[in-house]
Amino acid sequence: MIKIFDNKVPYDTMQQIYDFVCKSNYNLGWSDSSFEKWSPNINSDWTKDDVKNSKLYDYIKKLDDEELNLNIDDNFSRCVVNLSKSGDYNFCHTHPNKMVILYYVNLEWHDGFGGETLFYNEKLTDAIEVSSFVPGRIMVFDGQTPHTIRAQSSYGPDYRFTISIFVDVKK
Repeated sequence: MIKIFDNKVPYDTMQQIYDFVCKSNYNLGWSDSSFEKWSPNINSDWTKDDVKNSKLYDYIKKLDDEELNLNIDDNFSRCVVNLSKSGDYNFCHTHPNKMVILYYVNLEWHDGFGGETLFYNEKLTDAIEVSSFVPGRIMVFDGQTPHTIRAQSSYGPDYRFTISIFVDVKK
């Protein structure tokens, strides 16, 4: 299950979210894995209060109440802001027993900048869906679906930001 929502967050709020993300404290490493990788990412762990203070939570909660029924208030697990750069290597991965709410943070992104989210079949042989990086897009998907991002072009912004909210699901 992959659902895409565009134009749910007004531009002035998108700017507030972007500013909040830019002022976050970032860590080097893979915050959601216990093993070492040769190409660690840059991320910021957020609490539910951080999501609320960023101004994103109200829009996610409204989607949840109207369409998603994930009960994010009770099932919120964690939130990570990912920062990627041109040339970063991205691994295909999953998030077992989680639904993922992904928000594309950058305010401007053009065709050719790359940074698409790719979803794969279980054997990782074929992409089954691709989501372009669209500023303000909210995407919701089953974390057990293998996924990764295509590296962004050096012609784009220096940083590609996403906010990933993980919601516990009972299987």
